[in-house]
Amino acid sequence: MSHLKAVPDEQTVENPAQEETETSLNQKETSKKPKKKWFQRKPKKTTEKNQQKKKKAPKPKVLRQTTEILPFLQIHDDYILMKHGVMDIFQVETKNIHALNDQDINFLLLNRARFLRSYFQSYKEVILNFPASTEKQRHYWLKKAEKTANPIHLKYIEQKLYEFDYVEEERSNREFFFFVYGNDREELTDRKNDCLQGMNQAFPLRKLSRAKKEQVLFLLNNQNTKL
Repeated sequence: MSHLKAVPDEQTVENPAQEETETSLNQKETSKKPKKKWFQRKPKKTTEKNQQKKKKAPKPKVLRQTTEILPFLQIHDDYILMKHGVMDIFQVETKNIHALNDQDINFLLLNRARFLRSYFQSYKEVILNFPASTEKQRHYWLKKAEKTANPIHLKYIEQKLYEFDYVEEERSNREFFFFVYGNDREELTDRKNDCLQGMNQAFPLRKLSRAKKEQVLFLLNNQNTKL
């Protein structure tokens, strides 16, 4: 009898180091593959129009009640359009009463009383504090500075300009204004002429520019702010 020897089955010997290298290679290959981006948006091109929109300052917020309360609609050179009728603004040329004698004061008071007796239409007198303006003085000293090279004179001019800045920031002038009202422009012009003639001998009225009228209305409705 022949003895048969049992041959053991071949067993595969697993090497852990080899497995780790294979897994690392597989991970690198998978990482190299590009990932698909389904919701990728194209970058917007910055144009000049977009840049200008960003640079624009935000508009001031105005309450809805403001337009309902204020009666003014438009400002023109010779009249102001309102919701009911028109109006115009004059500035009253004031006089120093303390420097006048008794006869001059009585003359002013009589002319003022004569106007009030003859003019029966509606009007309003408004008193506002405006910041002091030193434009004429400043312009004069700036011209002087251009013509001189003397350091002593230039130092004196700098001191003057500093004083003007202080006056404009800290001091104010009390100004008087005269409001005239009318139903339409023709009626307003007639009333304006009556006021100019009646106040001419006592306290003359002076016409205002459009910018000055805007400042008057701004201060009248914003009394806690400065120009």
